[in-house]
Amino acid sequence: MNRTHLIQAFEQIATAEGYHFHTMEDRYIPQIVGKYPALWLSPPTFHSIEGRTHGKITYAVQAHAMQAAAKVPPSEHAQMHAQMEQQMVEMFGKLSEREFVVAVEDLQIRHSSLTLTPHGEVATTATAKVITFF
Repeated sequence: MNRTHLIQAFEQIATAEGYHFHTMEDRYIPQIVGKYPALWLSPPTFHSIEGRTHGKITYAVQAHAMQAAAKVPPSEHAQMHAQMEQQMVEMFGKLSEREFVVAVEDLQIRHSSLTLTPHGEVATTATAKVITFF
């Protein structure tokens, strides 16, 4: 239903922010991500539905923002994380402005101390519940 609209909206927002956008199961991150900055959208998970012919669908959404950091001193990683955190807040804010989105709730952002690829990037992961209507 709204899953396709949600993925397309996230792709438009991420590419407008300068990210190389990917969406697939997380296990493919190391094989697919090769250009940075990258945004990986895990497949949105159907969380709940209200209504039958019209109503609301809630999806659990997880996105990973990644920036190349193999040659960046560790002292600068905190600044990179802060920048990605701000960008994630802005991207989910822009998502909430889409016509089919009712609200973005419970946005949580965490920074990874481990890399998701063999390239030595820094990563920030955001999770949220996105309520859409149909």
